[in-house]
Amino acid sequence: MVTIEDVAKKAGVSTATVSRVINNVGNVSEKTKMKVWKAINELNYKPKILASALARHRERFLVGICESERLKNMEKEKIVPEFYTVILTALEQIGEEYGLKFCKMNLFSPTECDAYILVGGDTTKEVVEMYRELGKPFLLLDHYIPGEKVDCIVTNGFDGAYYATSYLIKKGLRKIFHIHGPLNSYGFKGRYDGYTSAMKEAGLLPKYYEYDDVKNNMDDVIEFMLRKNDIPEAIFASNDITAMRIIKELKKRNIKVPDEVSIIGFDDIISAKDFEPSLTTLKVFKDEMGSLAATRIYELLVGHNVHPVMVSLFTKFIKRKSSI
Repeated sequence: MVTIEDVAKKAGVSTATVSRVINNVGNVSEKTKMKVWKAINELNYKPKILASALARHRERFLVGICESERLKNMEKEKIVPEFYTVILTALEQIGEEYGLKFCKMNLFSPTECDAYILVGGDTTKEVVEMYRELGKPFLLLDHYIPGEKVDCIVTNGFDGAYYATSYLIKKGLRKIFHIHGPLNSYGFKGRYDGYTSAMKEAGLLPKYYEYDDVKNNMDDVIEFMLRKNDIPEAIFASNDITAMRIIKELKKRNIKVPDEVSIIGFDDIISAKDFEPSLTTLKVFKDEMGSLAATRIYELLVGHNVHPVMVSLFTKFIKRKSSI
């Protein structure tokens, strides 16, 4: 049986720190929390309070996966991001251990469930208030609303985007373009802010274009960038799918990547490393996001540690062949 000592050893912290992280008390850095939860999930450790709760609650809980309109539209177009697929797979795998059963539904018309996980960037304050009125536990996955004290699991897009942009600047590049998604999404907004912050600190002019996978044509984006015959030296895209579409369009125009234009994506989806050229990107820890969401929604269901928490996971820069 896995013990708290095993978790502490794997995470490189004390057992007291592990206990503080599990019970969300004391002053523990986000980096340390991430290491501890990573160790907990990898070792499949069940804290005693959760284990005893599992023994008491032998019935299965029904949890609604409430998808945003944008995600629903992407499903209709059969362009569901691999990003969400991996997160939801991990969510279901870990959730099974807690006796959670999941069903998908529309964000704006939830059916009766024991709890809800709200996925995607369409969630507004009004939507949050609607779920509060249902009187059931819920959390936001890959989204956060400033000022709303609601449980959420997110990625620190600002830090990743800032690092990627700064990396390109340190390589001597100055004309760096950013293609971002809808800025009502916390994830896309964080990446946009990280990019613009790094550019302004370096005394450079941010240049950007909003691109929606569902509504826009990548050809239009490329034409916009090349309109003044001013090819960027680098492009930072807000996700890997967009980055790979950019590369395909540049190839059609005989623009070489990375010799003429460096490309950096965001997510590190499975196909990123096999793309030609392999994609430099920011790795999002999708498995951890899914497993943390499952653990947290179970805690809320059994009444453990109900004060709202925000978990923000840092990204990891993955250098491949699409950038200098």
